[in-house]
Amino acid sequence: MTMKDDFYITTLGCKVNQYESDAISESLIQKGYQKTDYHQAQFIVINSCTVTQKASMQSRQLVRHLIRSNPNAIIIVTGCDVQLGIEDIKQINGIDGIISNRFKHDIPKLIETEFKSGKPFQNKPIIHWADILHDTDFHYMPVTQYGNKTRPVVKIQDGCSSFCKYCIVPYTRGPSRSLPVHDVLNQLTLLESNYYEIVLSGIHLGNYGSDLMPKTTLVDLLTLIEQTFQFKRIRLSSIEPLEISKNLIHVIKNSHSLCHHLHIPLQSGDNCILKSMSRHYTCEEFEQCIHMVVKEIPDIAIGIDIVVGLPGETEDAFMNTYNLIQRLPIAYLHVFPYSPRPQTPAGLLSNQVPIEMIKKRCQSIRMLGEQKRKAFYRSMIGQQMEIIVEGKRDFKTGLLKGYTSNYIPVYIQGDDALMHQPRKVKLFDITHKNFVLGQ
Repeated sequence: MTMKDDFYITTLGCKVNQYESDAISESLIQKGYQKTDYHQAQFIVINSCTVTQKASMQSRQLVRHLIRSNPNAIIIVTGCDVQLGIEDIKQINGIDGIISNRFKHDIPKLIETEFKSGKPFQNKPIIHWADILHDTDFHYMPVTQYGNKTRPVVKIQDGCSSFCKYCIVPYTRGPSRSLPVHDVLNQLTLLESNYYEIVLSGIHLGNYGSDLMPKTTLVDLLTLIEQTFQFKRIRLSSIEPLEISKNLIHVIKNSHSLCHHLHIPLQSGDNCILKSMSRHYTCEEFEQCIHMVVKEIPDIAIGIDIVVGLPGETEDAFMNTYNLIQRLPIAYLHVFPYSPRPQTPAGLLSNQVPIEMIKKRCQSIRMLGEQKRKAFYRSMIGQQMEIIVEGKRDFKTGLLKGYTSNYIPVYIQGDDALMHQPRKVKLFDITHKNFVLGQ
């Protein structure tokens, strides 16, 4: 078989997965491999997701599609679906490598040592798998190049030790662990001269530093980053409500670079559901938190995660969620239908909500989310704001697009020379599809 040393990598799921794929890609390029499309690739890496049943199904559909599309390629499957569903993954004919999250950082080396000579003996997949529940190491995978991305994601934390009863993530990502401060600073040093904005990301970002010696906090890290670097923007990925401290709000409010944007998972607006799912806050505490943030930072965009149809969610419980969201000064929603995961306590409960009921409730709450989004966008019309223009045009409109600090996508006319550059614009209108126009 002729070796072309070309590779293709595709990613499903979260920002942490995206970062890890970027790291694998960069390491392969440094070893002399070339990135190409999946039809031409000698090596194909699928970085899978399993946060919901649908995500697992999509991951496996993608694996089968890529095997059919390029049967001569060496197919390597990694990620959370491998971590959780390895026995099912093994049943897919045509996979050459199965690599769990524990060994994901070794994929470039494994391609060199175990896959370079071609497909495995007797077409049996090479497997590197280990239980991740007791993994205490943060496997640092440095990245300097992110292709055409304008906002590179930087993974500074991995894993979660909360074990909410509905959530599969601790079983696929292991316990909470943090990238040491000096490695965070080294990673950001690699990026400072090439990017105006970075996104600090993790599975449980607000828990950053609790496992380090000496212990530190996300607030301490943000303060140090601001003192050390000149990024125009530092954006945070999702952060838990109980970790929105007065200190964090103060740092964001008085920062020259921290974005006025927080994404906070609520999951349910019903206290009984929150308690039964081991979420350690009440609806009243969540509401108080949101109002406290908005009072201090009036233009902040707050996004909320909602899981619709958690076990035991009655119509009254759903309406408690709906009414709470209606009251809150938020900018947008991410709505997820509950997906039973057999390995979790919630997946074993008998009081599951019928699928058709979940779909109906999702539709209702998504419509409310769009109303909230439009109202937030409307409140910003007439404002002069800075966007950082993306590296490609919007394929539907042909316009350039960039995001404000408070996460409003703004569409503008302009030349390609504006791509990846900061640009002051005035927000002047919203289209019927909630596109914000700037000039």
